[in-house]
Amino acid sequence: MPRKPVLKHSDVVFMYPSDDKCYTAYGVTFAGWGGAHSTDEVRRHRQLGIRCTGTMWCLTAGARRLYESAELRSAVAVDFLGKPVMPPWQFDHVYKGQKTWFGCTNHPIFREHNRQMVRDAMAAGADGLHIDDHSGTGGAANHGGGFCDYCMAAFREYLKAGAKPAELQGAGIARGDLDTFDYRAVIRRHARTREQYLKIRNRIPLSRQFFDFQFDAAAKHVRGLHEVAAEAAGHPVLLSANACIGHPYQHVVLDSLTHVICEVDQYATAGTRKAAGTIAAYNVAARRGVPVAATGFGWDWAFVKQRGGCHDLVRFWIALAYAHGQRFMCPHPQRQWCFDEQQGTHWYAAPVEEYAPVYRFIRRNASCFDGLEAVTPASVTSPRHVRTALRRKGSGGKTVLHVINTDYDTRSRRMRPRKNVRISVPKRLVRTGATSVRLLSYDAKPARADLARKGAAATFVIPDLTCWTLAVLR
Repeated sequence: MPRKPVLKHSDVVFMYPSDDKCYTAYGVTFAGWGGAHSTDEVRRHRQLGIRCTGTMWCLTAGARRLYESAELRSAVAVDFLGKPVMPPWQFDHVYKGQKTWFGCTNHPIFREHNRQMVRDAMAAGADGLHIDDHSGTGGAANHGGGFCDYCMAAFREYLKAGAKPAELQGAGIARGDLDTFDYRAVIRRHARTREQYLKIRNRIPLSRQFFDFQFDAAAKHVRGLHEVAAEAAGHPVLLSANACIGHPYQHVVLDSLTHVICEVDQYATAGTRKAAGTIAAYNVAARRGVPVAATGFGWDWAFVKQRGGCHDLVRFWIALAYAHGQRFMCPHPQRQWCFDEQQGTHWYAAPVEEYAPVYRFIRRNASCFDGLEAVTPASVTSPRHVRTALRRKGSGGKTVLHVINTDYDTRSRRMRPRKNVRISVPKRLVRTGATSVRLLSYDAKPARADLARKGAAATFVIPDLTCWTLAVLR
């Protein structure tokens, strides 16, 4: 039986916390990425009618703590040569010469550090826990890590439990040798440096099993942190993670989550041309029955900041998510995370007045979102540079067609307004006897468009399409 979603389609989700004025401007219903670590903050959010969360991460103890604690330095992820591994996007996070290294979520010291972070985050009784960089040593494995003694011992047990004889033989291992097996020795037969290993790792025996093990172990770690969170909060809690949907190894954790708060590639440099890739990621979560509140990756937001706003492009991202059953988190007015290789971490201050009207439109028209499901296949025709998505409640209930303008001019950073957009839908989708459809847009007053029926089709025209219009068919 499908799980009942913990987020409504019309929910408006914030990332990092903000002030009351900003929350009210957007119509926020859920603070997804922390900010409720104290009783005062939990009380503030609840008085505003906002569910709230505590947050922690499994990435690292941080450069300062690593500098100050030899114990935590002993619990970092290392490569097969025993050298610590640094998250590439943390290259600018250095404290007194100490770099930021991945923590090892298979190491008991770092695991206890994670558990204490959860206790601290949830002590005030927030509604949920959000975990960033939940894949822990699985993420480190993507960069050559995951080879400490604790990882090797756990990998041996993983192979004992499920490895096929042919897989072990391919690595030159007799099943009786698993008690002393050290995967690092296999790596050393093929590579002398981390760089060599990263180039050929997919050709090394047991590589797939090693990655499966690391991400399975990370998912198990997340489930354990969920239990710690509920105990610390004193009540059952929601659980989300920055599980970047669209990246298959991240999907192993989805069944452990109540919802996903994550980054999804918006392909900012391509304008609207790669929307299909973003939609494919949203559809992964939809098939798994896990609701998503997304944002762009750091490089998407760095592009927006560098180009001076690109407000229409961001509004397109918002429309795309909601049209496909998910949510796009409100761009933060002070701290929207950006990342590029030149500047490292920096921040975009999103102008509330540009984006809040879109979210208020969603809240005002919640009945056009909540409880409606994607309808596929559906024979809807529309002009070039117009994307549509059809959603319906039950087999014959409320039916809404999302119509999105994709005609984005990268030079002016504006959508080219579309005039007289002709849309054709199967006649069966339109209410019997209806002579018009209702048109709803965030930047225009509600209107009606005349319906023309011919054969099995019903046609109507949207006079002006700037970004996103809902056509209520039934």
